[in-house]
Amino acid sequence: FVGFWYMATYRDMEFQPALVAISTIALLGVGLLGITYSVLSASWDDDREGSFLGVDEFQKNIGNLKQGLNRSRDNAILREKAAGLSEEEVQSALRDLDKREKRKEEEEMMKKEGLKGKLERELE
Repeated sequence: FVGFWYMATYRDMEFQPALVAISTIALLGVGLLGITYSVLSASWDDDREGSFLGVDEFQKNIGNLKQGLNRSRDNAILREKAAGLSEEEVQSALRDLDKREKRKEEEEMMKKEGLKGKLERELE
């Protein structure tokens, strides 16, 4: 925009308003994309140093955002369903959820132990 103003004021050039608007919006869009990429390509983990271009961090952070949005959607659906349930039904559902989470944690521990055990066997 400033360049068009300078050219019109000091160089006596005329530009179509649509050209000025489109180029200004395009530069604004490029700037917005750059800022968004810079935030998403930064390492959000304090213990991990990011790379120069941040491609890996960008992919990881996009995945984190998608997971967060999915959890928010799932929570909203769950709240809608829970609104019509009795207290006993809610408590039963919470117990079931705790059981599922515990089972999932145990499966993850088995996977980790499985990899660890496999690594120890190969090192022997």
